[in-house]
Amino acid sequence: MSSTRSTEQLHRLATSQDGYFTTEQAGELGFDQAGVHASLVAGDWTRVARNLYRLAGWPHSDLEKFAMWCAWFGGEAVISHQSAAELHGFGHLHPQFVHVSAHTNLRLTDTRLAVHRLQLSARDVESTGTFRITTPVRTVLDLAAGGISQVTLDEVVGDAVAIGRADAGLLYTEAVSCPERVAERVELALSACT
Repeated sequence: MSSTRSTEQLHRLATSQDGYFTTEQAGELGFDQAGVHASLVAGDWTRVARNLYRLAGWPHSDLEKFAMWCAWFGGEAVISHQSAAELHGFGHLHPQFVHVSAHTNLRLTDTRLAVHRLQLSARDVESTGTFRITTPVRTVLDLAAGGISQVTLDEVVGDAVAIGRADAGLLYTEAVSCPERVAERVELALSACT
């Protein structure tokens, strides 16, 4: 593969991940260790973390940390749980960590990250353009299955329904196919917002 074609493909991939990409992704596009080193020395890339790079000069944004974590998992992670609720505008969770869901054997650890090992279907995920996030309904179901209080879940569900990001009927239908505890918690939250 030509160096120009590899560079163009890498730019396309990085653009879809807010400028970020992994060593593995670069390798799949034809960059060997010498190519990675040359791109760093030339100032075309900057090293962000172990095995994570960003195109040099990429503009910063308020949401770049979410794209960074998703890219660090090779594009396999999805913003979820409390972080997804915050981004959707549901409740006042103020998460201490960035919550991601990933179904991968990749073991990345960082004190700023909470990893939930989940297999998500395509219908559970939507794209923001530079990272993926769980849908409003999936976000509510994940939170109902987790450890947040019922009062906080009531607020999350109330906000989701009030701003039109989750249909109460669809949320109820999805919840009844979940474990009983999740269904009960969502039903309680829905009754609190009517």
